[in-house]
Formats: sequence, structure tokens, C-alpha cells
Amino acid sequence: MDTTRDLVQRHIDSFNAGDADGLLADFAPDATWVTGDYAVPAGELRSFFEGAMRSIRPRLSLVRTIADGEAVAVEMTEMWTHDDVTKRASLIAVFDLAAGRIKKAKIYREGSADA
Repeated sequence: MDTTRDLVQRHIDSFNAGDADGLLADFAPDATWVTGDYAVPAGELRSFFEGAMRSIRPRLSLVRTIADGEAVAVEMTEMWTHDDVTKRASLIAVFDLAAGRIKKAKIYREGSADA
């Protein structure tokens, strides 16, 4: 299997399992994450993901992956619960890669990035 697709599948599997260590293993140490108007600075991904995994318990489903060298676009569906209401949105994640790890992630979510 293509290593980019492996990385994407590991990302989704770790995310859905609430496995922050597994999720962060594929990020560069100085990786950044942007979703909506919210940017997670380098070095703060662990607290961001652990908080989300505890509070809204998001789950991702892969729709498709489009890879081009050091960039990959991933179409997914996300489901999460906020204030006891289950929500669903389509999203596109664009990952910039460096040395086989995610260096930068930009998330485009249908509707609002806010729960």
C-alpha cells in the first residue's frame, strides 16, 4: 500500500481510537494545525487532540484520498457530540508532508469549524 495512504489510514484509526500517541507519531515535532479560524501552534497538538477526544469524541470516516508528492488532500466525514447533540459534517484535510510526516494540516469543514 502507498505510504501516504498508510499515513492517512493510521491517522484516522488513531483518531477514532482516541490514541493521541499513535496520532502524534505521524506529525513532525513542529507541526501546526488550522481548523476554521483556530490555529494550534507547534508543540501544542497533544493538548488539542486529547481535549477534543475527551470532550466531543469525534469519529472520522474516509471518503477518498488525493496525493501529490508532499501534499495530500483527504475527504472525510466527521461525527461528534456536543451538548448531547450528535453532529455530522463533511471535511477536507490538506496535509503538507515532510520526510513522511505531517508538517502542516489545514481543515476545511462544511458549515462551521466550531462545535
